Amino acid sequence: MASSTTQFVIGGRYQVIGRIASGGMGEVYRAHDAVLAREVAIKVLHPQFAHDLGFIERFRREARAAAILNHPNIVGIFDWGSTGRTYYMVMEYVPGTNLRTLLTDRGRLDPSQVVEVSVQVLAALDHAHGHGIVHRDVKPENILLTRDGVVKVADFGLARAFAEASISQAEGTVTGTVQYLAPEQIQGEPADPRTDLYALGVVMFECLTGKPPFTGETSVSIAYQHLSSRVPPPSTVVPTVPPVLDRAVLHATEKQRADRPPTARAMRDEVTRAGVNLNGSPSLADLARDLPAAAPAAGPERAATVTIPRPPARTARRGRGRRRVLWTLVAIAALAAAGWAAWTYAVPHYATVPRVQGLSVRAAEARLDDAGFHSSVAATGVPSVNVHVGDVARTSPPIDARARTGSTITLFPSTGPPIVAVPSVTGLSKSQALSKLSAAGFTNVNVVQEYSDTINPGQAIGTQPAAQVRTRVTDLVQLVMSKGKPPVPVPQLQGQTAGDAMKALTALGLQGQVVKQFSTDVPQGEVIGTRPPAGHKVPNGGTVVMLVSKGPRTFPMPNVVGESVGAAKSALEALGLQVQVSVIGSGGDLVVGESPSHGATVHEGQQVTLFVVQ
Repeated sequence: MASSTTQFVIGGRYQVIGRIASGGMGEVYRAHDAVLAREVAIKVLHPQFAHDLGFIERFRREARAAAILNHPNIVGIFDWGSTGRTYYMVMEYVPGTNLRTLLTDRGRLDPSQVVEVSVQVLAALDHAHGHGIVHRDVKPENILLTRDGVVKVADFGLARAFAEASISQAEGTVTGTVQYLAPEQIQGEPADPRTDLYALGVVMFECLTGKPPFTGETSVSIAYQHLSSRVPPPSTVVPTVPPVLDRAVLHATEKQRADRPPTARAMRDEVTRAGVNLNGSPSLADLARDLPAAAPAAGPERAATVTIPRPPARTARRGRGRRRVLWTLVAIAALAAAGWAAWTYAVPHYATVPRVQGLSVRAAEARLDDAGFHSSVAATGVPSVNVHVGDVARTSPPIDARARTGSTITLFPSTGPPIVAVPSVTGLSKSQALSKLSAAGFTNVNVVQEYSDTINPGQAIGTQPAAQVRTRVTDLVQLVMSKGKPPVPVPQLQGQTAGDAMKALTALGLQGQVVKQFSTDVPQGEVIGTRPPAGHKVPNGGTVVMLVSKGPRTFPMPNVVGESVGAAKSALEALGLQVQVSVIGSGGDLVVGESPSHGATVHEGQQVTLFVVQ
């Protein structure tokens, strides 16, 4: 959302709508491209850059190179030009916010959200690096978020043009955003793709913890921390950060670029693996949708140019000094040397063993050396759940202990998670089995249920891997709980006597319930059918209803003598009787007799005879 309304046109076609932001290189405006009828963002350079012809040439060259980048996670560059002494670049307009605004609003992000951001940034870096372009200034302000949760990286190539501008350079200075500078940038070495990976590692740390790894009163103090200190694991600030993300951040922020992931694609694969099995959180789209578009102003600790003073070269004294002064200086030097020797060798000095857990052996050795210690690597490593194989798991003396400077600190590399035998849990309740697995060190347990003929419901059948099999404590262990005996299919009982049918159900572990019904088809005492029907499954021990025949229904023969033959026949058939008509004379259609006679017991389906005179 623009901070102010403007009324001017750039380049004869870009109608400026309002200002979006201000930065070290210039002002950014939202504009309407009258030729192509689309919204764009225009970066207008500050006037002082117009006097640096070398910068203008580099700006044009970098803009042309960045314009070849065509990727959904990169802010596209459409045009470059000048109007008088005003130089500008036309870019894709991204409605939404940036990562800095999101962090300011939320404090920090959930691990799954950090993975979502980082994977998309790495996709952009991988595309740019493949075209020979290094960003050099990866930071939250240059990571934009659309309302749909798409991450777009801005300002590719511009950092290099700015860094080489005469107006921004002076002897003993390094250009960049100090919080995210890689050690090689501070030392004045050329940047390469792994420089961008270091900066992204710092961004990931800030996203996970809510603050950058190094802070200080001045930019110089922060820059020196990048040179002298290791970026700590994010979990030292927020304990809930998963170890896999700790390792990804530490790998990306190794001081020596050769120790970092070799490419953005390799780091993207590592971060993607780290995101597997993370608990779900609101998506980036959910977070970015309601945030304001305006980003907060950068504070002084994020100033673009870091000035690192270098000690001046020593000048040789010229001319002869007087002999008395010379001897005085010699005496002072001798006393100073003696004092230094006494302090160094006669007086014991102690220091705290630095925190090197989780570092590579090479990085740990360098940190110990900086602290004044010697180091050695143990012949055998130690198991560790949280430390990557080969990195330092512990030291002797332990970390944070006081030890004499110059003494040797032994490094114990991690052999990975401990390998232990899976305990037997058969017959235990779910809570008892989980407690026993946890006590053995297993942290990745999944509960499943199966039927069992021998284990009661609610008790553990066993585990996969099976008991006594040795496996890593971080590997998945399936705890198999019993649902009881498997369900039983109802047998075919139709035509059997009730007694035989009941025996058949009992043999299968089922209960039988008899319900009697009249039947003209099934003899009395035999099974008509079951509920549920044959073939359907019921729980072991469940009840099956047996429908047992009572034979046909019986009733007294009604009196239909004197009725018409049609009415009498309909009445008898409605009672389930089969009617036969016998004509015995003439004179009408009235029933004059019936067999069996009125009042006799008849049963459903029985044949009766009506005698009719017609």
